[in-house]
Amino acid sequence: MTKLLTFLLLVTLLHCNLAIAQSPSDYLPEKPGKWSYSNNITSTEAEYIAFSKVIASLAEWFHVNIPILKNPKGFDLASTTYGGWDKYYKMNDCNYGLRTELDFGFQLFFSAGGKRTIEPPHYSFGINNTEDGHGSNANYPYFDELKDDPGVEKAINEASIKMNGVFMVYPFVKALAPGVNLYDCENGGCGTVVVFNPERPDFWIPVTVGEMAEMHLQYYKLRNQIEMDRLLLEQLQKEISELPEEELKAPAFSGHDEHFVLKVNGKREGLQLMRFNPAYWNRGLPNTAIQFMTFYYPQMDEVALAESYKNNGHPFYSQLLVNEIDWVKLSEILQK
Repeated sequence: MTKLLTFLLLVTLLHCNLAIAQSPSDYLPEKPGKWSYSNNITSTEAEYIAFSKVIASLAEWFHVNIPILKNPKGFDLASTTYGGWDKYYKMNDCNYGLRTELDFGFQLFFSAGGKRTIEPPHYSFGINNTEDGHGSNANYPYFDELKDDPGVEKAINEASIKMNGVFMVYPFVKALAPGVNLYDCENGGCGTVVVFNPERPDFWIPVTVGEMAEMHLQYYKLRNQIEMDRLLLEQLQKEISELPEEELKAPAFSGHDEHFVLKVNGKREGLQLMRFNPAYWNRGLPNTAIQFMTFYYPQMDEVALAESYKNNGHPFYSQLLVNEIDWVKLSEILQK
């Protein structure tokens, strides 16, 4: 009987929590909330301790300069920092600054009591992250100890790093301020904003079709342990031989109507392929310095915003937040 009662109590509590989570239209938009900041970077290394202080200062900048964060209403604002390193990311010479993201969680108040603290509406942006602000990086496997030759582990990882360091770039729209570029990702429905130091070299640099061909050759020559990989290498060599010299010298764009290994072209069809420029970083600064930021930039029209409110019962906070950012002031942080 005790177990049954315990089970029924748990089911009741779960039902209540789900009811709160599924009733956003009952939230209290005018109830004053509070700001909080927490750091989830757990490393005790000196550089991460210093980095945590830098990010805490940046979080406070947003707290002071963004009205809906400075005076929360309808929610408690939980600001959180997360770490973002892995061993392969660190191996790439284009990655210098320590990277992280800053997340703003809008923990909504409800008239029934409680608040949404599990998966609340939230907004986050990237700091010193070279894999943000553009299309996805490629995903070619690194060394696999179960099937790859241990003697070429370093070579395979280096080849994979080069392949995975290439990405598609969305069309440039305009500069929102000096050192603040807006790129279109869905034909006007949203975009990405890159905040950078305009006094530094370009942060993205193009790759040619020939460079892409060479990267693919180096990668697939090392991947020769199974028949499928050897067949892919043969197909790649055939595809490269079909490309005229002038196209090999041209900037690479994504996609090819006939090739399925080297899926790039030099005819300006599709999105342009780029890689992050190692020379962009000011390596005279510590790797804890903020030198690069990337933001999701939603810009729904009034009809879409009204539909979002109807479906969710609360404003689209991501768009409210980015619309309150003073991009000129924010860009000055990177130019000091």
